[in-house]
Amino acid sequence: MVPMKQPTRAARGIRIVAPGLSWALIILVALYIAVPMLCALAFSIYVPTIGFTFEPYLESVRDPGFFGALSLTLLITVLTVFGLLAIMVPTMVYLHLKAPRWRPIIEIVCTIPLVVPSIALAAGLVTVLRSMASFGRGSVPAQISQLLQNPDLPIVLIGSYIVLTLPFVFRSLDAGLRTIDLRTLVESAHSLGASGATVLWRVILPNIKGPVIFCVFFCIALCLGEFTMAVTLGYRTLPVWLTQIAGSNFRASISMSLLINALTWALLIAMTVLAGRAAPARALALKGHES
Repeated sequence: MVPMKQPTRAARGIRIVAPGLSWALIILVALYIAVPMLCALAFSIYVPTIGFTFEPYLESVRDPGFFGALSLTLLITVLTVFGLLAIMVPTMVYLHLKAPRWRPIIEIVCTIPLVVPSIALAAGLVTVLRSMASFGRGSVPAQISQLLQNPDLPIVLIGSYIVLTLPFVFRSLDAGLRTIDLRTLVESAHSLGASGATVLWRVILPNIKGPVIFCVFFCIALCLGEFTMAVTLGYRTLPVWLTQIAGSNFRASISMSLLINALTWALLIAMTVLAGRAAPARALALKGHES
C-alpha cells in the first residue's frame, strides 16, 4: 500500500514567512518601543549645564503633590483589584454553572467599554452626578452623589476602572473556566461538606490562578496609566499629577512618567510570561476533558 503524501503548506494555503522577515519585524517593533524610552531616559538623566545626574528623579519625589497622588493611585488600584475580583469571579462561576444561556448577553454587555470612548463614559458620569446633586442639599440623590465623589475614597472612579477592565477580564476568566471541569469540581466539593465560599476560595481559584493573575496585572497597569477618567472626574491621580507638573518641571515629569511606563511594561511582560506558562497546562486539561 502506497503511503499517502502529506500536503505541503503551500497546498494547504498556508503562507510561509521567511525567518529573516519575521526577525526584521520584531526588531522594528522593538526599536519603535525602545527608542522613545531611551531618548526619554537620556533627557531625564542628562542636563547640559550639569552633566549626568539623577536630580530630576529626586525633584519629582520632593514635589509636594507627589505622595498625595501616589497614595490616592495606590488606594484606587488596590480597591479596584479587589472589587473587580469580588464581582467578576463569582459572577463568571455562576454564569458557567447556572446560567450558560446568559453568557452571550453578558459578553456583549462587558464588551461595551471597548466601543465607547473613555471620555464619553466620563462625561456621562459627570452628567448623572450633577443631575443627582441638583435635587438639593440633604436629599437622598444628592447624598449619594456626594458619597460617590468622596475625595478620600473615590468610589465613582473605582467603579469606572472596573468597567474599563470588563472586556479583558471577562474573556480571561471565561477562557480559564472553560478549561476545567467546573461542575464536577463544585459538586465533589459540596458532597464533602464544603460551603460555597470554601469551594470558590480553595477549589475554583487555584484552578484558574493564571487568568486571575492576568486580571490583577492588567488592572494594576490600567490604574497606573489611566488619565482621561481621572482628570474628567476631578481626581489628582499619578498621571494627572504628571501632567500638572509638566508645566513647571518638565524634566521631572518625564523622569517619573518613564518609571511608570517601565513598570507598566514589566507588568505586561509578566502577563505574557504567565500566559505562556499557563497555555500548555490548559491545553492538557482541555485534552483530558475531551477524552
